[in-house]
Amino acid sequence: MENVKQNKTPAVIGIKKDNNNQANQGQSDRSERGDSNKVWQFFCSVKLAVVIILVMVVACIIGTVILQEKTLDEYTARYGYGLATFFKVTQLNNVFHSYWFSFLLLLMCANLICCTIKRWRNTILQTGFVLTHISIVLILTGGVVKLQLGIKGGVNVYEGKSVDYFLTQIINRQGKIDYIKKSLPFTIVLDDFILEKNEPKFQLVSYVKSKDRQKVLEAVIGKRQKVPGSDYKIKVLDYIPDAELKQEPINTSDTPENPAAFVKLFGSEKITAEGWLLAYGHNSYDDRKQNIRIEYNWYPSQQEFDNAVNSIGTTQAKLSIAVSGKSFDFPLELNKTFKIEGTDYSVRFLQYVLNYGDRRPLEEQLPDNPAAQIEINGAEGPETRWVFEKFPDWEKMHPSKYKDLKFTCDGIANSYMAKNTVKVLQSSEGKKTIVYIKDRRIVEAYPWELEKKYTIGDTGHQVMVANYFPSFDFKKEVVKKSDQIGTPAVFVEMEGPNGKVSDWIFSNTQYATWYSDNNLALVYESTGESVKHFISNLRILDNGKTVAEKSIKVNDPLEYNGYVIYQSSYDPEAGNYSGLQIVKDPGIPIVYTGFGILCFGVVFIFYIKPFLKKKQKKEVKVAEG
Repeated sequence: MENVKQNKTPAVIGIKKDNNNQANQGQSDRSERGDSNKVWQFFCSVKLAVVIILVMVVACIIGTVILQEKTLDEYTARYGYGLATFFKVTQLNNVFHSYWFSFLLLLMCANLICCTIKRWRNTILQTGFVLTHISIVLILTGGVVKLQLGIKGGVNVYEGKSVDYFLTQIINRQGKIDYIKKSLPFTIVLDDFILEKNEPKFQLVSYVKSKDRQKVLEAVIGKRQKVPGSDYKIKVLDYIPDAELKQEPINTSDTPENPAAFVKLFGSEKITAEGWLLAYGHNSYDDRKQNIRIEYNWYPSQQEFDNAVNSIGTTQAKLSIAVSGKSFDFPLELNKTFKIEGTDYSVRFLQYVLNYGDRRPLEEQLPDNPAAQIEINGAEGPETRWVFEKFPDWEKMHPSKYKDLKFTCDGIANSYMAKNTVKVLQSSEGKKTIVYIKDRRIVEAYPWELEKKYTIGDTGHQVMVANYFPSFDFKKEVVKKSDQIGTPAVFVEMEGPNGKVSDWIFSNTQYATWYSDNNLALVYESTGESVKHFISNLRILDNGKTVAEKSIKVNDPLEYNGYVIYQSSYDPEAGNYSGLQIVKDPGIPIVYTGFGILCFGVVFIFYIKPFLKKKQKKEVKVAEG
């Protein structure tokens, strides 16, 4: 009996061990299935979809609030260096092309796929459900493909030229804007560029100085209208669509009221330039190529004449500021700050130019439009503005924010002197002298007579005063050149306290036409010539053969080999190149397929599925009956 017990005990123990092994194995399998079920349930969770959508909404808001695809310097200036660096590291400066945004889209796709599989019942009624989910997956996938694989760039093509590349803009590692040159698998040829413009329009503008008020008037022939806010009246008497002013110089008196000299410049015995120089108007001519300047100056006294003969005659530029009935003059010394006595204002000179808008160095500019840039400081903070020597009315029509200050400048044009300067001098007492100045030093001076040539130093040129008018004026005549709109002009009658004054006003003049009391000014100006169409006649060359051609314009591109070529810009000055935008989006076919499937899925859900349900119910009733 003892032996039997001894034999049975191990057997019982062995059975228990086998049971424990099976239990452990089962628990391990259930644990693995549980883990896999947790992963599956995670991707099938509607909560995950909600979280992804909320995160994407926040990302879209961030991508709208924060400026996208700017340089590190721009972000630093706007947000500070710390935030700028954070934006760069987290790609918040390029949200919609960031890897984490693409990951969110892919995660959304995975969630939709898993939800579709989990809820799919193998019946035909589930077709609409499956199709709509598949379509959303395809649309999201197409978006990811576009963001990561799509390309977009631009290139300028000159008329009659071709390109086989385009440039894409990127932000480099230093946070700067850079461009990458990418090759095209074909060549784009611009055969012709066509710029179509709308017919230009013009308007008559009045300015009343005492009211500091500018108004647009009706340019209607025969209509008398009152200038708003004043007692002036305006009437357009005539209009010419393309006018030309013909002027014949005449002498109106022997009294020197407006002295003028007709000067000729010779080179190698040939006339290189000739024209009237007015002592009180346009009194100089500049030959930029030879660096020669001819001036005509008339002096009412012998003392002024003698001073001009013995000096180079340049004056120091100055700025005049009128405030509270007082006027202050300041020398034009750059980067020097002057306090305006008795006020809280100060002014600093930043720069001056001889010809505003001319980007060349100062020594290469002619004194056509001298101006000074100044900075005014007062209670409302600093203000930077330009003051023009030849256009004091500009200050009246574009006042400073410090309205009690009035600015004028003088002497900038007179400070200019070419390498070779010839001054033709004349006095009221009959004295006449030519002064030759080289490198700001008087080389020689000698008297002059009409119709005689005088050699200009060692320049190889000669100068002659061919004629002289004591009181220069023009006999004016306005004629019509054509019936097309070219340089339109209006003949206007101005009525005010000094009676009626009539004059032609041309659209291309730089100056306003003033009434006799210098209080009312009129300008006839263009309102801007708008572009109607800009069209590029393009050809695509592939392996040297023309494979496609089209006249493209805005919103009507040329498509070839997966690339879309849009008309995006043009040369606004010469109009001889076309700006093209090159786009390739491999995600478009996927997105279009997704939208097609979505349409079919919606039709199935709202029309086919109800029909099939009714049919099934009828079949069930028939079977039960």
